[in-house]
Amino acid sequence: MTGKSRAYPGWQVLLLLLIVGGIIGGWIGDAVTGIWPVLGGLGKVQSVGIPQFTVNLKVFSFSFGFMLHISFFTILGFILSYLVYKRL
Repeated sequence: MTGKSRAYPGWQVLLLLLIVGGIIGGWIGDAVTGIWPVLGGLGKVQSVGIPQFTVNLKVFSFSFGFMLHISFFTILGFILSYLVYKRL
């Protein structure tokens, strides 16, 4: 018997699942903290990233920025989406 290694779907699928899991986790966090305000500490959001800035060159301008808003529920969504990815 030869040992078969399990081939997972590509990193694109993992990235998509993590994004969707984070969004759904944020929605669930908003709903849970709306229903039970006592859990507001778990729904507290930390923002990490580069704030938006704009470069204006008179001929054209462009903006760049990236912010990741992380809470307990977002991390929970990331973990659950990773577990879904591992089961694919």
